[in-house]
Amino acid sequence: AKSMIRDNGPGMLFLPVKMMKEVKAHVDLDQCMPLNKAVVLHRASDSSVAAGKAVTVLTYLHGVRESEKAIELVKAQNPDADIELIELRSLKPLDIDTIRQSLQRTHKVAILDESTLSGGVGATISSLIAEKCYFELDAPVRRLSMDDAPVPYAASMEEVVVKRASDLVTAVFDLVNG
Repeated sequence: AKSMIRDNGPGMLFLPVKMMKEVKAHVDLDQCMPLNKAVVLHRASDSSVAAGKAVTVLTYLHGVRESEKAIELVKAQNPDADIELIELRSLKPLDIDTIRQSLQRTHKVAILDESTLSGGVGATISSLIAEKCYFELDAPVRRLSMDDAPVPYAASMEEVVVKRASDLVTAVFDLVNG
């Protein structure tokens, strides 16, 4: 938010209420994050990359927490498999260079996003990957998005609709096992 405020261009900050309630951490007030750069939060191990068992996961906001849970679940089920987790801190412009560098290592990608399957953020990211990184891929882009339906208000119903860590683990193993 600090970088956005200091930038001369227009900006919009989206922050889900549930993240504001859950995330508690020390904030360095002197640090400004670049607005146009994604961040690799977890780098897949060299051994999993060499074995072809690593998957790049692209996500943002609440998907970061779910992806961090998935890393532990993947490692518990198969120590040879791993996730290279990239947090997309900006969707426009999208940091395609960081995505490309990761795909040059893993050659597989899953996009975890809370928008709908049709016309959502994941659809746009998937099309950009297909246009700009096609020859880096060994498998189709795997999108984990909500079905094309309204988001229910009830938390218990939302949990069924929004993709979670368990869905990501299944997608990762689908990608690494062919």
